[in-house]
Amino acid sequence: MLLAAEEIGIRMTISEIAKLAGVSSAAVSRYLNDGSLSQEKRQRIEKVIRETNYRPSEYARTMRTKKSNRIGVLVPQIDSEAVPKILSGISERMDQKNYHVLLMNSNLSLEKEIGILETFEQSQVDGLIFVASILTKRHEVALAHMGVPVVILGQKSDRYPCIYHDDEGAACAMMTELLKSGCRYPAYIGVDRRDKAAGQSRYQGVCRALETYGLHMDEIAYREATFSVQAGYQAMEQILAEEKRPDGVLCATDMIAAGVLSCLSERKIAVPEKMKVAGMGHGAIADLLCPRLTTVHYHYHTSGREAADLLLDLMRKKKPRQEARMLEYEIIRQKTT
Repeated sequence: MLLAAEEIGIRMTISEIAKLAGVSSAAVSRYLNDGSLSQEKRQRIEKVIRETNYRPSEYARTMRTKKSNRIGVLVPQIDSEAVPKILSGISERMDQKNYHVLLMNSNLSLEKEIGILETFEQSQVDGLIFVASILTKRHEVALAHMGVPVVILGQKSDRYPCIYHDDEGAACAMMTELLKSGCRYPAYIGVDRRDKAAGQSRYQGVCRALETYGLHMDEIAYREATFSVQAGYQAMEQILAEEKRPDGVLCATDMIAAGVLSCLSERKIAVPEKMKVAGMGHGAIADLLCPRLTTVHYHYHTSGREAADLLLDLMRKKKPRQEARMLEYEIIRQKTT
């Protein structure tokens, strides 16, 4: 079989490498595919490859082995607090196994996500990690057409192996913290509930905590925002315009909480004396805000590693120890409560 060599101005075949090394073409092929080979032949082939600067063509290798040593990773928002930590965990594992990561960002566009999934289908990736925000029927159809192992990260899925966080438990615990600290009229700023994790699950966790204290979501100030500081600021403006002012606010993300704190600061509403504030996610911004933000710590780096390990098992056709893994969380108590 002909493989391209990347030496300047020269193309070499396996046969030519074999002739220079004094071995058979089959021995060179076994060497290139990490097959069984004597140490003496391995050293002779290595010497020729080093001296000729031989580089096997990735395309030819893929055609021959049906593997590209590439995985696709699709994220919803590259500049979020969580995604860089997740990618660090994925890269850590994939680098160890000599896999290249092809990263695509949908920028929270569902249409773009579908298009990216269709692109990955044609890109000869060996597997896919989808950091999902919203999963629709169209997503499921596109994923089904991939023809390679898929791991969902950040959402619980009944159809695909997944790594997800205990969003409902974390939101319940954080709202309980506010109520235990003396809040009698809490508020909640969530996100679109089509997002099953940050939206629906965290909303359900808040409802569960309120019920424990004899409250209902209809009785408190509730707004939905996007994942931004500005959206948090605007939502807090709307809440402050209501007749009954809350004495505590839980935000579905730290970025939203940063906007809330900015709004309260401009209106000279003291935190936590007059208004307690909590976020979720424990991004870098939580420790940079003044006062420092009480929040929920999710193990995002770990989730990336776990997703990579799960995908590697699936690509090796090895049965994973667990195909749906829920990660724990920690409450980080700081100065805003």
